[in-house]
Amino acid sequence: MLTGASELSVLVADLALTGIVAFLAIMLWSMTREPAWMLVIIGFVLRFGDVVFQTLDRFGIITVADVRLLDIPLFWVLMRAVPLLFIILGLVSMIRSSRL
Repeated sequence: MLTGASELSVLVADLALTGIVAFLAIMLWSMTREPAWMLVIIGFVLRFGDVVFQTLDRFGIITVADVRLLDIPLFWVLMRAVPLLFIILGLVSMIRSSRL
């Protein structure tokens, strides 16, 4: 378990780095209209949203309904999984288009 100071430094680093990634992804979005890249970009922007939600939740600014299925917090699992699914779809799309 992380202590207060180390947890805050991890959170700040995560916010800063995902913020840079989201910014660069949005810049790339204006330059490309390829569906594969757009899926990857959406995944990165959603990942930044996940980090922002985590930060707001940790500081008590927002509260998320604690809906659980088999003792698994659905909201947080979806917030983590959906961006990765978009990135996976984009990479699969790139691989398929390069094979044709």
